[in-house]
Amino acid sequence: MTFFWTSRENMPDGFGFSLYHWQHLLWIIGIAAVIVGTARMIPYFRKSQIRHLLQTLVWTCVGLELMRDLILLGTGQFRVAYLPLDLCGLSIFLELAAVYWKNVWLRECVYCLSLPGACLALIFPNWNKLPMLNYFSIHGFVLHGILVLVPILLCASGEIRPQINRLPFCFVCIALTCIPVALFNQHFGTNFFFLSSPSKGSPLVWFEQIFGNHLIGFPILMGIIWTGMYGSVAIIRFRKKRNLLQTNTSANHNM
Repeated sequence: MTFFWTSRENMPDGFGFSLYHWQHLLWIIGIAAVIVGTARMIPYFRKSQIRHLLQTLVWTCVGLELMRDLILLGTGQFRVAYLPLDLCGLSIFLELAAVYWKNVWLRECVYCLSLPGACLALIFPNWNKLPMLNYFSIHGFVLHGILVLVPILLCASGEIRPQINRLPFCFVCIALTCIPVALFNQHFGTNFFFLSSPSKGSPLVWFEQIFGNHLIGFPILMGIIWTGMYGSVAIIRFRKKRNLLQTNTSANHNM
């Protein structure tokens, strides 16, 4: 428990966990189980219950972020790099707005930006220098797990209906956001959005090793991820439409 309140920057080497170690995988499996189980329960909830659940989740994220910052301030470990200016930090407020404001463009950004960003953070956590039994490590897994859960529940409840024609808008939004973030990084020496350097263990490292610049990997990875996300939606919709047609045809024959 000696290092329970120690931040990543103040943690000595040799106390962290390896990516895909059994403890890391156990977190991912546990989070996935909660998400799948909750999503499967959505059809049995009333709309008011779903709305209350989503509101509770997004405010929990806000509370977790505030609590983390208060602990960092109280222990004298806070630094500018802990401002919520990375994708997942901004997603806290993006998802908060999406739950209360039924705007299709805003919710599309939650689906195509917040959801994959939080998933990648869980798969390639940049807090792995910390031991598992550390407040900020636990915070990282819980926060990002909720950031994945919220858009999944919005999709499961029909509140988000992904449309690929809205994807260019989301791309422009994230591209424009990178401009002030890059300037902020340059001025304060931070690495928000991993624009200054890649996260260790992430696929961005491969692009830096091969091409000498990890930024090349962003559009390539985004293209691959979005193809999978919107391709899977198209397949699901096609199958539902086909099954509906087959059901209607069978009903007409029976008549």
